[in-house]
Amino acid sequence: MKSVQDPDYGRALFYPATVLVEKEAADYPLTETILSRLKKARVVFVKRPAASDFNHLTELYSPQTTLFLARHRGRFLKACPGTAESYRCCLYQILHLGLGCNIGCSYCVLQGYLNNPFITQFVNLDDAFAELDAELAQPGVFCRIGTGEFTDSLFMDPLTGLAPRLIDYFSGSKNAILELKTKSVAIANLLDYPGEIGETIVSWSLNAPRVTAREEGFAASITERLQAAARCRERGYRIGLHFDPLLFFPGWEAEYRQTVAEIFKYLKGADIIWISIGAFRFMPQVKEVLRDNHPQSNITAGEFIRGRDGKQRYFSAVRRQLYRFLVTEIKSYAPEVFIYFCMEDQCLWQDTFGYAPADNAELGRWLDECCWRYAADV
Repeated sequence: MKSVQDPDYGRALFYPATVLVEKEAADYPLTETILSRLKKARVVFVKRPAASDFNHLTELYSPQTTLFLARHRGRFLKACPGTAESYRCCLYQILHLGLGCNIGCSYCVLQGYLNNPFITQFVNLDDAFAELDAELAQPGVFCRIGTGEFTDSLFMDPLTGLAPRLIDYFSGSKNAILELKTKSVAIANLLDYPGEIGETIVSWSLNAPRVTAREEGFAASITERLQAAARCRERGYRIGLHFDPLLFFPGWEAEYRQTVAEIFKYLKGADIIWISIGAFRFMPQVKEVLRDNHPQSNITAGEFIRGRDGKQRYFSAVRRQLYRFLVTEIKSYAPEVFIYFCMEDQCLWQDTFGYAPADNAELGRWLDECCWRYAADV
C-alpha cells in the first residue's frame, strides 16, 4: 500500500534521548516494548516524583528530549473538561493514557496547565481496560471516547504501539466508539492492523496553511494530513476533522478556503463522520505562558473579551464571521456533513445553523447518532 511518494507513516515524531522510568512502572509490558524500541536512549530509574520534584528533574534532564514512563493512579476515563453550561459541550469522554507532546503548537493550552514538564506515557494499560470494562458494562451506556485531549493520539504510536491495542479493545465493544486525534501522519500501525477495525474514527486537527506553518511546530502539513486521512479511509476507518482553534488574522478567508478545498481533493463528504469548529480561546493566566514559550507568535495580541466560562474569546461578531464563512465553504462541497461547535453558545449556533441544541445532552445525542449511522453503514 505504501509508495515512495508517501510521507513516512512509520516514523514517530518523538525519539527521546533519555527515558525516565518510575520504579513501579519498570515491569509493565508497555515499558518493555518502548525500551526495546529505544535501544540508544539513556534509561534512568526514578522514584515516583512529587510535583515539587519535577523542577529538580528538569535541571538534570531536558523536557524536550526526555520521556517519562509512569503508572497512573487516578481515573483513566474522564469527562471532557467543558467549562460552563452556557457553552455547549458534546459530553465526550477522554481516555487519559498520556500527557504532553512535542509538536509544539503555540496555542496549546496544556502549556499552562501541566505540572509535569515531561512527555509522559502511562504504562498500566490493564488498569485502563478494567476501568473501561466497568464503565461500559452499565446498562444504557454509550460513550464517545478519545485519547487526544492531553496528548496527540498518534505522534508516538510507532514507539508505543498503543493504537492496535485500543482498536482491539473497541472492536469488541457495541456501546463505545474510539476516536484517535492527531496532527501527525504516524498511521503505519493503523494501515497494517490485521483485523476488523470496528468502531474506530481517525481524526485530524486542521487549520489555515499560514497557521500550520507559523503556529503548529512539527505538525505535518495540511496536505500530508489529508493524504494520511485518505489512506485511513481506504483501510476502512471513518474520518473526523477538527478546526480548533480558528484564528482571526489578515487574509484568513482565503487561507481557510484553501484548506477546505484541500479536504475535498482527498475526501468525500461520505468519508467524514463529523467536523468540529471552535474559535481560539484561553484562560487569562495562560496568556503570558504562551507568549514566553512562543515569542514569535502574535496570536494573543488581538482583541478578546472574557467569556462566561472565564476564558478569553474573540468578540461574538468575529466568531460569527469565522463560523459562517467556514460552514458555508464546507457545505458548498458536502452539504450532508455534520458540523458542530466545540464550546460555543446558543446564539452563535442559531445565527450560523438556524438551530441549536437545547442542552449538552442533546448535542451529545446528535454525535451519538452519527456513530450509530456509521456503524450501520460499515
